[in-house]
Amino acid sequence: MVSAWRRRPFLAASILAAGWVAAACSSARGGSESGAVGSSGATPSAVAIEKTSSYLTIENRAGLPLVDISVAVQTTNGMSFRTMIGRLETSAKREISYADLRSTDGTTFSPQWQRPARIAVTATDVVGKKYDLTVPWK
Repeated sequence: MVSAWRRRPFLAASILAAGWVAAACSSARGGSESGAVGSSGATPSAVAIEKTSSYLTIENRAGLPLVDISVAVQTTNGMSFRTMIGRLETSAKREISYADLRSTDGTTFSPQWQRPARIAVTATDVVGKKYDLTVPWK
């Protein structure tokens, strides 16, 4: 009878530990991470921006074609240089030369003469969902 009482705390601790392990390994966790596989739980960006020495590359990762895409480079002195892309198909990439980016007075963008601070992209997919992405220039 004495040995049965000694095993009960061990049995209760084992059941609790198994429950915690099952809950920690469960893939159904409250719905806030739906679709997050192998990530930190944040949804991946629908638009990707890559910067090289002479152009920007915009990639559509939204799963639907994007329309009315505005690409803007904002400088540290407050100027903004923009260009528009009419349509970008699913998984397509578009290279934008820095010379294609212009301010409101028609000045072309050059990283040699302006100090860029960030790149901002706004777009709308064909069903009307809006996307906004701003990344530092680095």
